[in-house]
Amino acid sequence: MDGADVFFVERTERVALFLRRYSRGDRMCGKSDRGYCNGQVFFCEAPAARDEEGYLRDVNADKPAHTDPRWPKACDACGTAFAEDDPFQLFQDQIMRAADGREFRHRELPPGACYDAWWDPTKGSDGRSLVVILPTKRPWHIDHRASNCSMPDDKVHRCWVRHGRPEDGTLHVDKNGHTCAAGAGSIAAPGYHGFLHHGKLTAG
Repeated sequence: MDGADVFFVERTERVALFLRRYSRGDRMCGKSDRGYCNGQVFFCEAPAARDEEGYLRDVNADKPAHTDPRWPKACDACGTAFAEDDPFQLFQDQIMRAADGREFRHRELPPGACYDAWWDPTKGSDGRSLVVILPTKRPWHIDHRASNCSMPDDKVHRCWVRHGRPEDGTLHVDKNGHTCAAGAGSIAAPGYHGFLHHGKLTAG
């Protein structure tokens, strides 16, 4: 699988809003990777409304009436029509910006995008919890524990030791530091095995 250059993105003070409907209960979807029917359409961009801790506030008090014709009528994956009692949700996605001005919705970040999961309590020595989007589009939390960590009771070590910074292309992950015996600094995730070396994700 091809690699990707790692670049840093930060949250803006804007969100993308979507009109969303989805199924619940025992009505599952055989074509959606979510496991249930889901339909959403872009509504608008809006200023991010945050609470005192920095989390996005619920904006559903401002959603259009259920009779608004813009609401999705069927599942995007399988085409099954939504029932009258299926939820109506004003769904929001944080807009992120790279240093070169490119912008992405958080849930559509491309491979190589790196951000600080500021809400995550597991942080590195720089006080950040860095996440990188893998070539499979899955997020990888660098500062989390590996599933095969050999020192689960040691709260100080890092299963992956990171060096450098994503902002300048020097982010590098290896086992050079206070670490455990898990792996050799590689990334093992569903559908992907590789490394983050010198600012680039490489298959291996």
